[in-house]
Amino acid sequence: MSNYWLTKVSLILIALLIAVSCGTQVKNQPESDLEELQGKILIWAEIPANIEIPTNSDNVQEAPKGIYVHNRIEEFKEIYPQVQVFVKYFPQGEIIEPFELEAERGSGPDILIAISDHQILRLIYNKELRAIDEFEINYSQFSDETIKQTRYQDKIYGLPLYLSTQVLCYNQDKVKEIPKTLQDLIEQARKGYSVGLISNIYDSFWGTGVFGGRLFDDSGRFDLSEEGGWSRWMKWLKEAQNEPNFVLSNKKKKLEQAFIAGQLAYLTCYSDSIPYFVETMGKDKLGVALLPSKENHPATPLLRVGVAFFNRYSTANQTRLAIKLAQFLSSREQQEQVQASIHFIPSNQSTNLNRHLFPLRAIMLDQSKTAISVALDDLENVQEFSFYAKSIYQKVLEGEMSPEQAASELTKILNGQRDSAIPSSRIEIR
Repeated sequence: MSNYWLTKVSLILIALLIAVSCGTQVKNQPESDLEELQGKILIWAEIPANIEIPTNSDNVQEAPKGIYVHNRIEEFKEIYPQVQVFVKYFPQGEIIEPFELEAERGSGPDILIAISDHQILRLIYNKELRAIDEFEINYSQFSDETIKQTRYQDKIYGLPLYLSTQVLCYNQDKVKEIPKTLQDLIEQARKGYSVGLISNIYDSFWGTGVFGGRLFDDSGRFDLSEEGGWSRWMKWLKEAQNEPNFVLSNKKKKLEQAFIAGQLAYLTCYSDSIPYFVETMGKDKLGVALLPSKENHPATPLLRVGVAFFNRYSTANQTRLAIKLAQFLSSREQQEQVQASIHFIPSNQSTNLNRHLFPLRAIMLDQSKTAISVALDDLENVQEFSFYAKSIYQKVLEGEMSPEQAASELTKILNGQRDSAIPSSRIEIR
């Protein structure tokens, strides 16, 4: 071969090697080198009320144990070293008012991580949250039931990070056979196994689905009739409270303390309280099972979604960083990594779960799939339901009103309000 052709072939080979080398470098290169991200963002994160927020000697907040956000943020900062992330934690139910006060001054955190509920609606009404364009986010990784708690009147306001719902917690030192049906639970109580049920209109709604009931019919009207199942569930609750070793109470904290102290064998509990139970009771003592069902009708607890919402008053760069971080926290890879150390239900439906290694998490995930997700668009109606049902619910349990009469009266009131298009007055708008 002539020197000319040798030289040409050598140059081609060198070019190919450089191309391959560059391609490999780009593939393995940290994304921080491919996309320049820099700046500061502040996160406010809501955590379960029974999780302690530790402080150091300088009275500075430290990351609570078992909280999903902290470790993932540290990894995010390793990938994007030019981004500074600061986090402040708030007990559940104590984060919205401080956010509103900051928003009134045009400041506050760039990301608000909180359970999507009626208080979030108030922030939307007051234009304190930023709606984001759907093309900015890949929403196909989340279920429709999850996304509808981030969407209000066709606008998206956040990214789902984690799910929470009710399950049946039990003391493994006491319980030998897990009840699968409501009748099993009654029989366990009769054998001396104490049962604690949180009995308010929201936390006890899970049994409605066991009797084939639901909150709304297909047209969006309230469905609390005899056929709807709510009245039959109320009848079961009324009878169950007369059973020995059955405790119905709206004092959630007292029930939790009784469960921790070993005074209750069973307790209907929220999945985001499980880290607290593990820490106080020990992982070998705490058991978790699906809520009791009946025949082919599973329990239907309410599904709560922890969402990363975005502050309207953040700068364009802060919003860009906030969305990038929220995408990172909700990605399949990050949610799979955290499963081994933290008890939580992933929001990303493509997340893989090793059911053999993590049976407790598998139960929580299975229960979340039968849970009822209330859309932000329906929250005003649900607030009306809560307002009127609260006193009627107690009258049924106290024997002052029959379950059938209660269901009929509630349905008449609620659908009458809906049909007359009376605006809701149950959501406080500042």
